[in-house]
Amino acid sequence: MTTDGHEQAGTRGRVTVVLQNISTRIGYASCATTAGQLGAPRRARAAVRFRHVASPAGRLVLTLLVLANLAAGLTFIGWLLLPGHVPGLGAPGPGGWQTALARIGFCVIVAVELIRLAQNAAIWVFAFNARDPVPVDPPVGLRVALLTTIVPEKEPIEIVERTLRRMRQVVYCGRVDVWILDEGNDPAVRELADRLDVHHFSRRGRPEYNQPSGEFRARTKSGNHNSWRAEHEHRYDVVANLDPDHVPLPALLERTLGYFRDPDVAFVATPQVYGNMHQNWVAHGASVQQYLFNGLIARGGNGLDAPLLTGTGHLYRPAAWRTIGGYQDSIIEDHLTSLRIHAAVNPATGNRWKGVYTPDVVAIGEGPTSWADYFSQQRRWAAGIWELLVRPDLRPPHGLPARRRWQYRLLQFYYPSVAVSLLLGNVATAMYLVSGLSTAQLDPGTWAMLWGATIGAWFALWLWLRRYNIAPHEREEIGLTGMALALCTGPVYVAAGVAAMLRRRLGFVVTAKGKLRTSESPGTFRVHLAWALGSVILLAASFVPGHGYELLRVWPGLSLLASVAPPVIAAVSGHRSRRRTMEADVPC
Repeated sequence: MTTDGHEQAGTRGRVTVVLQNISTRIGYASCATTAGQLGAPRRARAAVRFRHVASPAGRLVLTLLVLANLAAGLTFIGWLLLPGHVPGLGAPGPGGWQTALARIGFCVIVAVELIRLAQNAAIWVFAFNARDPVPVDPPVGLRVALLTTIVPEKEPIEIVERTLRRMRQVVYCGRVDVWILDEGNDPAVRELADRLDVHHFSRRGRPEYNQPSGEFRARTKSGNHNSWRAEHEHRYDVVANLDPDHVPLPALLERTLGYFRDPDVAFVATPQVYGNMHQNWVAHGASVQQYLFNGLIARGGNGLDAPLLTGTGHLYRPAAWRTIGGYQDSIIEDHLTSLRIHAAVNPATGNRWKGVYTPDVVAIGEGPTSWADYFSQQRRWAAGIWELLVRPDLRPPHGLPARRRWQYRLLQFYYPSVAVSLLLGNVATAMYLVSGLSTAQLDPGTWAMLWGATIGAWFALWLWLRRYNIAPHEREEIGLTGMALALCTGPVYVAAGVAAMLRRRLGFVVTAKGKLRTSESPGTFRVHLAWALGSVILLAASFVPGHGYELLRVWPGLSLLASVAPPVIAAVSGHRSRRRTMEADVPC
């Protein structure tokens, strides 16, 4: 192909991506009324009402699909537990250390299958209880603050300017002040604030707001917001927070403020959607991974009386935040703040504070576009969950009701379950290779049939659950990109778990955006390369005479694929990008 041909192909490709992203944003913008039309409140301080997302018939079908999934999984586990499959069973005496290792490995295999069944059961709980709030007209005359933040070295000012301009266009019959919370006290940001007539705040250079830990911890999102709270929050009835890349729709306040008529509502959470999903493979996968949370898990939180606060976009009542001391000091400050709020009591009514999740899309953000930024985001989320589990001072308060406590346990199950499953699978393989005894003498044909049945039942459930997705384009997509990306992130979850167990605290890292995205380097994939090396060793050992059992090569093979895929994809993408740049620089 000639240079002109390459140029034209590259231009067409970029135009296609732009058009696809525009289509995605239009699709999300049409979902601003997912919860239904606004209605008049029954009375001035009426409690928020909820309605099921699925009909009774839909919940019945859901239950049957989950039961079929569990039946397939339990059949597979039952077959694994047959006496002829247990290592060393029937042999005289207790056996040597090899037999003991093989039996431990066998138990590990069964544990991995049980974890998978538990994940399916958790999905059923959220789907069966999924509810949407009934929207009501917003009260008139509230004092509202619209906040966004900027870390100048990580977030381009043009992205923040776009968000601030759209914040100025938000419609509401009351006082609305727009604020920019600037971590750098950057002159360009101050000039932007003056030009757009928005308020500027910075804690830079103020030691009282830059502490090593606690409410005003330095270099954290929670510390930044709490610093603003200390000086300005008392002037407002409701505060709305958006990440700088999350551009609000004009109906942001009209669709959310009505829920604050209920005096016990502490916060309203909104969906986290990405409008740049077609930018590249990472952005697409990250977007797809939000489908399940936005459409199913977050709605399930409504039904379980404890929806999760999402830090990317939410509104809160200052009186509620004051009862817990503001945003909590954690790398996942939204999750811990949500926990504390749901355990606290509204002093004005004597009832516990509650949250509301609305499926209405009222802001559209941007997902990570590089492996480095995506892994950084996932590492922070996973490490934060592990910290909540292993640190006694971060565990759920005793005042948290049992129903809400179990909801949070289900939410916190995902990252540890993925990490433990991946780790245990490799441990089982290694135990066999060390002992020379198979963890289970299985017929490959029967194993493939039963395991295939469990995967088929799971896939049928997954396809059916797409009806919970919020946007039409989400319901049309199977989601394989998100599944593949999740598989590739497994080593990151394992590393986060190990670091938490060793009490190594992870610092808060802002996900870089736009042109300041973090570029990949060999260090980006150090965990994956180490994991790949371990998988290669296991595969090589499986070819040692007397140790060759084909089924036990499946797991390290998958681990190897998941480990090498990210650096290979990054290398190929980087090569293509450099080639396009070089071709664009060639003079005509």
